[in-house]
Amino acid sequence: MNKKMIILCISLAGVLTTGSLTGCSNQNDSSKNTPQKENSSSENNSNLQQYSKDPDSKQEEDFDLVGTLDKETKDELTLVIDNKKVNIPKSNIFKKEKDTPKNIEGKQVKIEINDKNQNAESLELTPQAKADSNGIYEKDTDGDYSVIGKLINETDNDITIEVSSGKKTYKKSQDFEQDEDNMPGDSKNKVVRLEVKKNDEVESLEVDPEDQ
Repeated sequence: MNKKMIILCISLAGVLTTGSLTGCSNQNDSSKNTPQKENSSSENNSNLQQYSKDPDSKQEEDFDLVGTLDKETKDELTLVIDNKKVNIPKSNIFKKEKDTPKNIEGKQVKIEINDKNQNAESLELTPQAKADSNGIYEKDTDGDYSVIGKLINETDNDITIEVSSGKKTYKKSQDFEQDEDNMPGDSKNKVVRLEVKKNDEVESLEVDPEDQ
């Protein structure tokens, strides 16, 4: 009888020891997995440069992101860039450009990103989002205005662009200048920005990579 009791006690002790070791093993595995998840999340949040067309994004400086605003919360912005949803935390000093409409979801926006912490510092509508049916996105008090549209044709004397209302042709001014520093080469079929005088003559043409 005593021998049976001793054998039973030994068996129970073995079972308890095995369970304890298994539990420790599971805890160790869990502790190994946790840091991997945290690192993955941190990497996603600190790699916003990959979505930027701003030349400054490769120079360890603050840079811009352009995309369609999908959602905005108190602490975060969600942009759609190249068909991908990108979450961007807001900084403590986050602000919007003056006169920005209250509801801008679905609009194209430009966000300034702090290079060090990868947070959004400011938001403004892009020229394409601001433009009216004639492509005009900004007017000066002196009558000059800015236009954005796709370049259809350019001659020595004229520039033709396409906007939502159709094609518009402008005569070049005598002091016309063309700025293609950021995107050299043929500008045809690219989105361009025109500075137009109040007499409807084009003073300058600019190609910005963020508009493409």
